[in-house]
Amino acid sequence: MSRLRGSVTIDDVARHVGVAKGTVSRVLNNYTDISDSTRKRILKAVQDLGYQPSATARNLKRGRQDTLGIIIPVGHGNGADPFLAEFIDGIARALDELGLDLLVTTAHSRDHVIQTLKRLIARRKVDGFIVTRTEVDDPRIAYLNELNFPFVAHGRTGDPSGYAWFDIDNEATFADGVRHLYSLGHERIGFVGGSLDLNFARQRREGYRQGLEALGVRHDPDLETIQTISEEGGLAGAEALLSQAAPPTAMLCATDALAIGVVQFCRKLGLKAGSDVTVIGYDGLPVGEYLDPPLTTYSQSAQEAGGRVARMLIDLLDGKEPQTLQALAKARLIRRASDGAPSMTSDALANVLRDRLNQQPPSGSKGE
Repeated sequence: MSRLRGSVTIDDVARHVGVAKGTVSRVLNNYTDISDSTRKRILKAVQDLGYQPSATARNLKRGRQDTLGIIIPVGHGNGADPFLAEFIDGIARALDELGLDLLVTTAHSRDHVIQTLKRLIARRKVDGFIVTRTEVDDPRIAYLNELNFPFVAHGRTGDPSGYAWFDIDNEATFADGVRHLYSLGHERIGFVGGSLDLNFARQRREGYRQGLEALGVRHDPDLETIQTISEEGGLAGAEALLSQAAPPTAMLCATDALAIGVVQFCRKLGLKAGSDVTVIGYDGLPVGEYLDPPLTTYSQSAQEAGGRVARMLIDLLDGKEPQTLQALAKARLIRRASDGAPSMTSDALANVLRDRLNQQPPSGSKGE
């Protein structure tokens, strides 16, 4: 009975050819001190028998596992994050082209994240990590820097020096969003943001404020709301802003998930996004194109970002210095049907909303 492919050992090859195990090993490792005739016999036996070198043994020898890791934090929303799904798909596709694997796990708290990092590093499960949803003061990055363990961050912390990262210029993007809405005729522009311990959420709020300041528009704190990053958070954010005595006629959202919730809330009130109220998101998720109405969004292509970060980590593992692997990119505005010129003033919108809001049950989601 023939042996299963992959179960053939180097001893089997040596016995088949009638040479020492060390001779087979030297041929497989491309040593040149073996005669051509013996080399050919050994390579033919390897092919005929279906011998495959042990990946585990090979990796141990060179100190690499050919596996990268990512730990998904699940404490900032309801656990469903469409951007991260696209991002991980981009990582996996890039690694598949290189013959590498991706280990994905989750963590539900800061302590759990560090415990998971310690376990995976101690067990030599991965060669390096991709860190996402970076915080202003991020314990993961502090820990990995302390160990000098390879990683690349998707996003930055409050101090972006000394490690490899890829990020979007969030401040510039959201300042541009304010300018765009103002150019359409909107003067009451709301902001629906995410938890401010996340650095990108803080940067996007800052960009919103910078955009107002650059235009000479007074910043009204009542036009900002901070919510969990989810559709439910978007529902709650829209309710908070549209309940104002002088509601915004446009809302700029920190993520597409929040924007989708805002559009849903507008629909519940009988308002149409893009004509009655303008809504703009951020992420460029494919689902946005199929909403009613299709969502205007700033796009960074989550899948492309995942692939780029994965390739940066490979470069880091191949010896490049972290300081040379820092890149800031621009998002681009994809205009669809959810944005447009205001069809009514803030006062007129408030009159339309007054009775409709009183008939709505509370959303049940709380701001942060």
